[in-house]
Amino acid sequence: MEPPFVYGRRVGKEHFADREEELEKLKIAIMSGQNVIIYSPRRYGKSSLVNIALEELSDKIYPIEVDCSGALTKKELAEKISSAAVASWRGRIEEFLKKIFKVVRPKLLIGDRIEVEFLFGEEDTAFEETLRLPERLSQLTGKRVVVVFDEFQEVSNLGRDVLPKMRSEFQKHRGVTYVFIGSKMGMMRSIFQSPRSPFYNFGMHLILKRIPKEKFLPFITEKFRRSGLIISDGLINSILEITKGHPHYTQMLCYKLWLNATLAGNRKLSEKDLKKAETEVLDETSELFEEIWDSLTLNQRRILVAIARGEKDFYSKSFLTRYGFERASTVQAVIRSLREKELIVKEGGKYLIENPLFELWVIRTVGGH
Repeated sequence: MEPPFVYGRRVGKEHFADREEELEKLKIAIMSGQNVIIYSPRRYGKSSLVNIALEELSDKIYPIEVDCSGALTKKELAEKISSAAVASWRGRIEEFLKKIFKVVRPKLLIGDRIEVEFLFGEEDTAFEETLRLPERLSQLTGKRVVVVFDEFQEVSNLGRDVLPKMRSEFQKHRGVTYVFIGSKMGMMRSIFQSPRSPFYNFGMHLILKRIPKEKFLPFITEKFRRSGLIISDGLINSILEITKGHPHYTQMLCYKLWLNATLAGNRKLSEKDLKKAETEVLDETSELFEEIWDSLTLNQRRILVAIARGEKDFYSKSFLTRYGFERASTVQAVIRSLREKELIVKEGGKYLIENPLFELWVIRTVGGH
């Protein structure tokens, strides 16, 4: 039996809630040659969104999907780009290499999939050659090439000349659209919003946020209905109160509800069922949350508790007194440190604990008002 809710991996459109507007914007940008920068905290569905767009445009584009997270050197990044380009090629690989690479001649590794490897000592040459590959492919195939860099912020760790070289080459390309995905918000902002960065103003920014209740509610209702289960709007509202519309954790909690109901043979879901699923999810994650909590300073814990309790005015005299701060500047510094750790985010003008289950754990551990 296929579960109606899927989390922890890329999903197709049938398991994707909302994002219709973002999907259409992305598809239009891709086909018009507008580079796109997509960022949000982890598990917001960035990779799935891009994958759906690529699938829907598959007959018009040549996709190159590059995961930057494992690249430790320029050579490895060049190999990842080249291997991803080979993966989409539908002709003879020897022909591909001959037409695309003009200076270096990479070695092929044949395994579960074909990968490209460059010789040691030709790192800079291979890197520069690979950066020209997308535009050559566009000319060769007559299609728009779409290069997707996942976890692109990691590229900034590969050397001071990497980003300038990439920008210098990419800006010449006319038949290529570049899509940059990142989950480390601070690093992505530094790369694409800092006037000192080579990639400053390099494309359209698409920032994914939590999914509104009015969008998630019909999605959840329909998924349970198709599984033969009955769930009330009130119970869905309770789910979304817990998850705050976070895509990953909403699907995770709904999956637990569905699984327990299926095993028990229940057709109608209740608050008791939700409480059981919530407890199971917290039990699974509590060890990780304890590690995070133990790594924090007292002041960082104070701010997290305040956010979990719904506090808004962090700089008022009454707030400082209640939470044991002497100066507003200390609160400002603590909030900045928590944002750098990606533990809190700012949405709709207010701070939220990035992981809603961690927020629930904080309330359970420390207590509300």
